[in-house]
Amino acid sequence: MPFPLLLALIIAFGIDTGRGFTPLSPIELERRVGQTAGALALLAALAFVVGQVLAWRLRRWGPDAPSGGRALRGATLALDGLGLVTYAWIIHGVGWPAVVLEGFDLRDALLIDEGLILLPYLIAQVAVWVGLYRAERARRLSVPEGDRSGLGRQVLRKTRQAMGAVLPVALVYGLGRDLIVWQWPEAARNPWVEVGGMVVMATSVLVLAPALVRLTWPARPLPPGPLRDRLERLARRFGFRCTDILVWDTGGAIANAGVTGALPWFRYVLLSDALLQQLDEREVEAVFGHEVGHIVHRHLAYFGLFLLGSIGVMALLGLGIESAIDALLPRLSLDQRPALEAVLKSVAVLACLGLYFLLLFGHLSRRFERQADIFGCRVVSCDRADCPPHADLNASTALLAPPLALCPVGIRTFANALSKVAASNGIDEGRLSILLSWRHGRVARRIAFLDSLEGQPEAERRFQAGIARLRLGLAVVLALAVAAALATGALDQGL
Repeated sequence: MPFPLLLALIIAFGIDTGRGFTPLSPIELERRVGQTAGALALLAALAFVVGQVLAWRLRRWGPDAPSGGRALRGATLALDGLGLVTYAWIIHGVGWPAVVLEGFDLRDALLIDEGLILLPYLIAQVAVWVGLYRAERARRLSVPEGDRSGLGRQVLRKTRQAMGAVLPVALVYGLGRDLIVWQWPEAARNPWVEVGGMVVMATSVLVLAPALVRLTWPARPLPPGPLRDRLERLARRFGFRCTDILVWDTGGAIANAGVTGALPWFRYVLLSDALLQQLDEREVEAVFGHEVGHIVHRHLAYFGLFLLGSIGVMALLGLGIESAIDALLPRLSLDQRPALEAVLKSVAVLACLGLYFLLLFGHLSRRFERQADIFGCRVVSCDRADCPPHADLNASTALLAPPLALCPVGIRTFANALSKVAASNGIDEGRLSILLSWRHGRVARRIAFLDSLEGQPEAERRFQAGIARLRLGLAVVLALAVAAALATGALDQGL
């Protein structure tokens, strides 16, 4: 999931500060465009300086030093976050939507207005990628020369990976919304139409993501051979269907895997080139099983429902914050300063939105990762709690039944794969890892959790039951939030 892009879309189109747009004078238009360009230039300069310093330090430490990977990941996270903050300021502080809609007179331009509103975020992303290029290249000095890529190819690859799966659907949604506003302006103001549009967009992402990934991500089918044969047998054993297994070309920079597509007849599993280079076949099977686990437990569909339900939460949150600030400003004698009011509302909503996703979505995501970890262990287990000796069930051409219990070798195989992936990507267990692992959980804790399940089938059953309760309870709360937002008119007013 390209999470930064989703946040950028929310910042641009999901948060309404209640400030109407008025015509801009040429001087005001020039001032706002200058502020936007200046903010992006400062971000680009900072990214360039950070990239140069990191490249110098990485050459001193060596490309495989854990400290180098930690520094690069920390810098990437910090600059990505700063890029989102800069974009939020451009949207709500500078008033970039007013520049596009009123200053450029593009209020009725189909898709062009949405594209230009999103343009500063895209520029910010490219600025960060260009700035960190030399540092990333220094980190990949141990990669074979043929796997390295130049700056242009690197930026193109990152753009395809970051934007390809979501941005086209978002643009189609924007086009549909513009057409509705154009043809049926009254219907466009109906909150049910807005919710329906969000449902259509979320469904489109789930259904069309495989096609978008296949068209935009640099990937190729996994070549025929022993590994592909084993993965296909594993998939048949566990009743998992996919369109193809793909090698994800990252230039040797990323050891990772992913799955895209909610429909069994239109789905891809992606294994990165670095992952295939650094893990043995059994470990690749375990990682493949982890991705299968996300599908078996319907994590993708639930995440889609979570994001839809969060519309109600964010609408109620925005309404509450707006009411609180409207009541507070007169007491501070600041009620006659509309610019300050707009900035305060934007900052408060963004802060609460960040905490909401960091705490609630982060907790749910970490629970789902552990559930998928268990499945990754299961697919390479032999169903004997006292192994070794360990039976390699995936080597058999017979369609053997999936194991009911986890075995020690299966747990250790997946744990080793997880450790190798963490080491390859520069993930360690320092203080920074707590923030970096907010969605997946710290590797040491995930491994310790799996170790605690060895010979304890009842512990696994309790964990699975807890996940079921969490899913049900959260679904009820989110459904009530959407109902409350519709009933109170919060959804009609926007966030």
